[in-house]
Amino acid sequence: MERSNEEKGLTTKEALTKLCDDIGHVLRQFYTSQRNRKSRSWIKEALHHTSGRTTITWISSVFTLTCAILLIVIYMVTGDSAFYLVESLLIIVLLTLNVGFQLYDKKMRHNEIPDRVKRLIGTIERQVKNLKWNFENYPHLYSPISPCITLQWTFRDNTVVNLPWALLVKGDIILVRPGQLSPGYCESLDKSSEYPLLHARDVYGPTLHTADEIFSIPKSRKPIEYKKYRLLETPYLNNLRIALEQALDRPISQLNQQKHFLAIKLFERIILPVTLATVLVVNLIRLIYLESYIGKASPVDLFLLVPISAMLPLLPLTFPLVCTLSDYYGLARFKTLFDECRNKGKVKENILEEQENEQITHLDFVLFWRVIWKNFLTILQGKNNIIARSTNIVHVLGSLTALCCIDKKGVLSWPNPTAEKVFFLHNTDNLSNNSRNIKSLHSSLANLTDLHNDGDSLKTGNMEEGISTTIGEVLDLTHNQSDPFKLHFDDRKWQKYLPSLKPLGLSILLNTCNLDTLENYNQFCSHITCEAIYNENLVPVTNRRCLCQLAKEIGFVEQAQKIFSLEQQLSTFRHLQPEMVRRDNKYARSLSMSTKLKFPFPHMFAVVVKELSSGSMQLLSQGTADIILDSCVDYWDGHDLCSLTSSDRKKIQDFYQRSSLTAYCTAFAYRPLSKGINNKLSQVYLELPSDSRHLYHSHRSPTPVHWDCSRNVLEPKIKSSLGQFFSTDSLLYNDTPCVDVCDAETCFNMQCNQVFIGMVTMQYQAQSDMVHLIEQLERACIRFVHFSKENELRSRVFSEKMGLESGWNCHISLLSDRNRTEALHVGEDRLGGLSTRRSVSESVRKLNSDGSPPYSNRTSNLETSRTMSFSAPCAINTDHTTVKFDTENVPLMKRESNTGHMEIHKSQDSVQETYTTQHEWQSLSCLTDSTEHSAPINFDMSNRAKLPRGIDKIRPHIEQIDNVPLLVSLFTDCTATVTREMLHIMQDYGEVVSVMGSSANNENMGNFMQADASIAIEPLYPQVCQLIPPYKPVEANDVLSPIELARRLSSIACSLSVKKEEPTPIYHLIRESRHYVCCFRNSVQFWLCCCMSISLMQIIAAIFMLPALLTPGQVLWLVCFIVPLLSVSLMGTPVESDIMKRPQARLQVMFNKEISTYVLWCYGCKFLVLIIVIILTFAGTLSGYCTDFCAMKNCSCILFYLPNFENTTNINNEWTDLEHSYTLLSSQNFTVVITVLHFLCISASFVHRHNLFLNRSPHHNLMWIIMVIIVSTMQIIHTTLSLTISNKETDEDAALTTIHAFRIFACFSPLITIIVNELAKREEIKANLRYQRRARLDFGTKLGMNSPF
Repeated sequence: MERSNEEKGLTTKEALTKLCDDIGHVLRQFYTSQRNRKSRSWIKEALHHTSGRTTITWISSVFTLTCAILLIVIYMVTGDSAFYLVESLLIIVLLTLNVGFQLYDKKMRHNEIPDRVKRLIGTIERQVKNLKWNFENYPHLYSPISPCITLQWTFRDNTVVNLPWALLVKGDIILVRPGQLSPGYCESLDKSSEYPLLHARDVYGPTLHTADEIFSIPKSRKPIEYKKYRLLETPYLNNLRIALEQALDRPISQLNQQKHFLAIKLFERIILPVTLATVLVVNLIRLIYLESYIGKASPVDLFLLVPISAMLPLLPLTFPLVCTLSDYYGLARFKTLFDECRNKGKVKENILEEQENEQITHLDFVLFWRVIWKNFLTILQGKNNIIARSTNIVHVLGSLTALCCIDKKGVLSWPNPTAEKVFFLHNTDNLSNNSRNIKSLHSSLANLTDLHNDGDSLKTGNMEEGISTTIGEVLDLTHNQSDPFKLHFDDRKWQKYLPSLKPLGLSILLNTCNLDTLENYNQFCSHITCEAIYNENLVPVTNRRCLCQLAKEIGFVEQAQKIFSLEQQLSTFRHLQPEMVRRDNKYARSLSMSTKLKFPFPHMFAVVVKELSSGSMQLLSQGTADIILDSCVDYWDGHDLCSLTSSDRKKIQDFYQRSSLTAYCTAFAYRPLSKGINNKLSQVYLELPSDSRHLYHSHRSPTPVHWDCSRNVLEPKIKSSLGQFFSTDSLLYNDTPCVDVCDAETCFNMQCNQVFIGMVTMQYQAQSDMVHLIEQLERACIRFVHFSKENELRSRVFSEKMGLESGWNCHISLLSDRNRTEALHVGEDRLGGLSTRRSVSESVRKLNSDGSPPYSNRTSNLETSRTMSFSAPCAINTDHTTVKFDTENVPLMKRESNTGHMEIHKSQDSVQETYTTQHEWQSLSCLTDSTEHSAPINFDMSNRAKLPRGIDKIRPHIEQIDNVPLLVSLFTDCTATVTREMLHIMQDYGEVVSVMGSSANNENMGNFMQADASIAIEPLYPQVCQLIPPYKPVEANDVLSPIELARRLSSIACSLSVKKEEPTPIYHLIRESRHYVCCFRNSVQFWLCCCMSISLMQIIAAIFMLPALLTPGQVLWLVCFIVPLLSVSLMGTPVESDIMKRPQARLQVMFNKEISTYVLWCYGCKFLVLIIVIILTFAGTLSGYCTDFCAMKNCSCILFYLPNFENTTNINNEWTDLEHSYTLLSSQNFTVVITVLHFLCISASFVHRHNLFLNRSPHHNLMWIIMVIIVSTMQIIHTTLSLTISNKETDEDAALTTIHAFRIFACFSPLITIIVNELAKREEIKANLRYQRRARLDFGTKLGMNSPF
């Protein structure tokens, strides 16, 4: 479409340059607002004691700095050893590293999204220089409308293109179609326009001047024109502001909350003060009250060295730094796996093989350390394209409890609906085999024999007298999951119905998939969308989608279209009134008067084609079954034309009414023409009166008047040439060749007397990879939640296709009662009038006094459901109804007819309203067998679960009744606002939520920001026809396509951004994340338990009045080197095969009696042997030394370990003198060695927490094996150097050289630790299995207090 010279619009380079400028301006505004804040929030986030995102606060920093200063003071007071200075310097360096790195990390977190925006601006600026986008690089101009994809017709480079919304900029000239939502604030170029200004999400619905017209004959209507508007804002900037302002508001991950709880709330606020107070109180008592009994000790030792040694293990010396680096490592592995999966595409190739096995095995992707290291460095520098700081997707997926999807088409389902059922009438009596098959339809198909795969021809025979028996045949089709369009008939003998299917295939090729009709049909759809705004009972349904594959399956090939030429295109529609609906629809008849249903807008789109070989003309129609059926008098049974009886019409209506509830149903009809149609009729639309019965009355006799007259005329011409069929058709339909049809009434008559061919129902099919993903998540106890924009019936049908549970409490509608009540009142008002006149609310008719558009409420649930940007079929039957079909008992219902008589309707096919005064706010719930059909023939929508209905009822229900709303997998009638609120509710009640959604949907940014982590998926784009790709990729590899650039803009704040056509290994990413989280928790538990045991040993030593168990240097050695190395080595544990079968533990950030008891026996038992052995060995060593020393020196032992000479008046408890220092130092070094040995043995039991040594050896963790060797070597070197240096300063002859039994026992004690740990692990495994069974039972059970069972 070439644009006029009236307005030039923008070129692509101008638009992208302006887009960069606008984004840069918003970014500068954001920086300005940040600078205007009084305090630097990232500093507060890093060090404040209330921050939940840090593991080191100013309190622990003060304690750490105090310890360093006190060590300097000790050195200055005693002057004994320069090691105190070294230890103080080490503490200061570690403190500086921790604080500095935390500040750096939080600063990067606050700048993460702005930095991503900067990099994207730079990318766009580089692209603009050599950018060449052609018309084909954009989505097809007539691409079917999808609620998951926001596109806008825009003038770019002198051409109208279908532009992704994210690329719209201020100054763009756009074409707004009738019924369309405005993409942003814009002004009309036509100053006299009814809508001079449109705000974002306003509906462009020009007033129909014929809306109040009363008429009883067909009227021609001029199509509503598209209007040019100039954008006054850049729509993307609103989403960008949301991303920038809410980037720091995401929930804190479970792992970070647990780290904060352990490191800050538990260690810093409880254990550290208690430890310090205990040591000081014990030493104070010793100094004041026990000095005369056990000797005098140095105050420096009692109040400085011992408290420092006891506190150092509890201070965050290396823990914050290692935790942050570990998170970067986990993200680096995650990114490497993600890239590896996408590059090799192994996931999609192996999914089906995985599902065949009962146990799903993990695909072993080779992750190269070089690639991991590279990703680690880029994440550290903040340059990776994965979000690492504002939200950690590894933390989220590792603790995931609910994976939510907020878009369907192109994400969960294929973007195009496929045929699911074919309906046609079949006459069981073999009627006329030699009469009426001489129609031009037969001749047309005969000429197509060479284009048909099987070459079947229509048979002829003799007509038999008798009563015909008509049945409705339904052929089911199955979609090929590996292809978006391929399908096949389920019935192996379907070819016996080929004569009935051939006309349908021809109609599809000449009408449905005729590319020459795209422009007219799209304009017609826009027109009826605007018409539907004025009728609350109707929604515009675009039923015409590609059915080429069905025609191909029937046997036609693409060349079949070439023997016909398109002559004219006719469009017809009519409005419906509620009383008409209830009269014609038996489901509606059973409704109470307060129920409000929505129905597809009755319309028909017909093409007039000419057969090139014969010149005969034919009319092929398709549309909604109500208006098509009214236009038909006969049906084609595959062998002959048969008159439509009332019973036949009832069969057709019955199938259509059922199918339209849950699927997209299209009817097809045909008739030959003897007259041409004036071209001007293709440029207008035909509107029929709401009640058109009188118009069809003359065409509705069971046997046409002309039939008997024409029968004898037709029979002699059976074997005539094709040219004679023209006159026979004229005789059959009582037409005579004349001038072309040029008026509306004659055109309507031309469209009557059609032949009913059949109907096709279409349905969106779930993609196989998503079905497998849901199955895998179910096994992993991760709930898949679908937020559906469609109503409850349609949503239920599709959820069953995906494999979601469909039980008595399978779904909840989030449509609030307020919107339902408003719609209900509208329905009641409209039911009050019995005239055929269309009543339209004055509030919809007039402009507001301020000049704003009159449709200020069009963004409500019910209004937006009728706009073009929303998928119109989603809104059919939006209101809450109860549907019962087939074998279910239906209560008798009384309803007063128009004549005042009471009628009793008892029907197996009924729709019943279930509003009650007590439970009006409660939702539908379903109890049904698995329905594999599109028609809800087994649905029981009765209100048995009494679940909440409406987003405002969810919280009260959870707080006052039960938690079932948190356990359902389907929410219906969702909008972006209510979806976000529901996500917030789920998070408030402990759910970890990740959201998948379309990156092409302009409404998704708020939901992306609400989720713990978000995954933006570029959906598959719908196609006009399977022969036409949705768009062509850009030829140059280094140039971004419009869709790719729009995806990057829309997913600027998403953790991941992927393309749907590429492998998306969500299950494997969750597996990797869960493995990392489990390993990290395991490492942290081991780390903190080791630190706690070191501190506890020193407290016990102080309580027993022993000398310092460890020196500050030895404590630093254990805390800063040994324990971190062993803890980090546990991260190298290979992925366990059953990790995805274990339910994730709920967030636990507080202790109760049960948890405290579990922690004490589970972890206390593992370290109990260590503590006992260390205390006994240390005390025994000193006692043995005292005994031997006193035997040589003729002294006595006080408190079993302290030598004391009898002639000494003052008892001295100084172990630091030269005479005893070597003995004390050797005992402390031996204590360190035994502690390290026990740590090594205990860490072995932490390698595989869910398996005993006998079941799985720790040698599978290669990193742990290497680290054990390194730690052992380092400890040997450390002990040797320590003893060597101290040996030079002491008298070795006075030192202890005897090896006592305590030391021998201590050397073998690690074996006891291993045994005790295995026994404790055995009980721990049993407890975990009990928890997992209970958690799995809770996951699969939704029996609330209102359960009907």
